[in-house]
Amino acid sequence: MSPETTLQDIVPLGPDEKARASEGEALARLAQAPGDRELDPTGPWDIVSGSGPLFSAPHAVTHIRDGAEKLGENGTGPLALALARYTAGSAIATAAVQQGDPNWDPGSPYLERAYVLADGNPTVDIHIMRPRGVELCIGLGPVPRLADGLWQIFAEEAVAGGLRFSVNWPFAANARTVTSQLQGRGNKAVQLELSWECFEDRPARDRAWSVMSRAARRLAGQDYVVSHYFTSADLWTTW
Repeated sequence: MSPETTLQDIVPLGPDEKARASEGEALARLAQAPGDRELDPTGPWDIVSGSGPLFSAPHAVTHIRDGAEKLGENGTGPLALALARYTAGSAIATAAVQQGDPNWDPGSPYLERAYVLADGNPTVDIHIMRPRGVELCIGLGPVPRLADGLWQIFAEEAVAGGLRFSVNWPFAANARTVTSQLQGRGNKAVQLELSWECFEDRPARDRAWSVMSRAARRLAGQDYVVSHYFTSADLWTTW
């Protein structure tokens, strides 16, 4: 027997299943449009320019970490671009093969561009993780106070949408990440690791993308209601 469980094993579909499926489909349509391509010697990236939060996908395509090729996290780039369009925010996602790893290389040109695009707004850095028993891991980075007010939104929406989540486990956004480096410049940032089924399994994808769309709206101050259900005392708990 597999030690892992699926989303449907744990949480039955909620009463707003149809609404969430519709929201997921709307975000998927926005994800189909390409971003504006920008070139760099380390590899190109696509952007969306706006005036709200920045959504980042540094591992959207194949990249090189310490000389070893790592497969891209397929779907993170389109999701980041779609969330930017959905909220009138900004996005940056790697495009075509990279010469390095923007989420590992200190001072990566990708990071510099992300910093400019963020323009002082919060950043949400999106990744995919292998099955860990939760659908969403929220990494606070080395300066948790600069994730405060961000992570709670995604935690609350995950619970409301029937996703299991954890905070700082198994990924806490270490010192080399986009999240950490932006925090080092005083920017608010948080890292999100979504499980593969949130991109490949239709029921889970609809639910996860609905959660992301609702959280992004709140983050952008659209339909923004903070319940403060989670506090800093909850940081090491898994839901």
